Amino acid sequence: MKKFTLITALMLLSVFAFAQKPVRFGVYLGEATPLGAMGSGEIKKTVEYPLGDLSKWALTEINGTDGFADWGFSLGFDVTITLPVEGLGVFGGFDFIYNFNQSALDNCLDEYAINEVKVLDYVSDVKYTRPAFMNIPVLFGLNYLHNFNHIVGIWGEAGIGPNIRFISSYEKKREFNTAMTVLLPDGEAVTAIEETKGIKYNSAVTLGFKVGAGVMLWNRMSIGLDFYSLGSAKIEGTGTYELGGTDYSDKYYSDKNFKGKNAISASELIVRVGYHF
Repeated sequence: MKKFTLITALMLLSVFAFAQKPVRFGVYLGEATPLGAMGSGEIKKTVEYPLGDLSKWALTEINGTDGFADWGFSLGFDVTITLPVEGLGVFGGFDFIYNFNQSALDNCLDEYAINEVKVLDYVSDVKYTRPAFMNIPVLFGLNYLHNFNHIVGIWGEAGIGPNIRFISSYEKKREFNTAMTVLLPDGEAVTAIEETKGIKYNSAVTLGFKVGAGVMLWNRMSIGLDFYSLGSAKIEGTGTYELGGTDYSDKYYSDKNFKGKNAISASELIVRVGYHF
């Protein structure tokens, strides 16, 4: 993370160090559609519960090559500096891209929670959070703008740079009908009225790039389509386990137990609208 911050700061400083007038700023809002492994996923069900054990799902599914990501949104900001070549400029900027889960996955998890309450007479309620993907690419590259008249023009750009990927925590909480004596991972017996377990995923830094094109209206509003390829990284994290008011670390979720091809590539297709000033 420190290396990512340092590289990003140096690249941003280099853009402003060579800045020459005019300088244009842009802010963007868009709809993000995940592509490739991040947007793929096949819902698996067992006879008793969909997805079987949810704690294992967090390792075998989100930790595999299926992302289960669905549509999302993006927010962005960039700075473009004009070059001596007509219409050509260099830009530097960053985006925040958030993707929700597939509705099929959400429905499956809802069904699981209902079934668990029905089957286990000592469980009164099941609640959980679902992992979601967040990407923050910081890209630098070339921009081209050609205005046909004062109303309409065309633009295109391509950039490359570091991307930081986050996955929000997965957590499952079960409430019991009455206080129960349960065993902790280390074998100690405690009295508990609820159980919480989950995974806190590590962030990852990858190399990403984007290409985009569209139209410019009144030299102020841009409409276009961007393709982002944000690299591939392993899914790693640390497990959490809480019983009897005390937090424990479940070694089953520790980093050393993550094996196999547990890497997910992140790609996005973004339809965006921007304002330039």
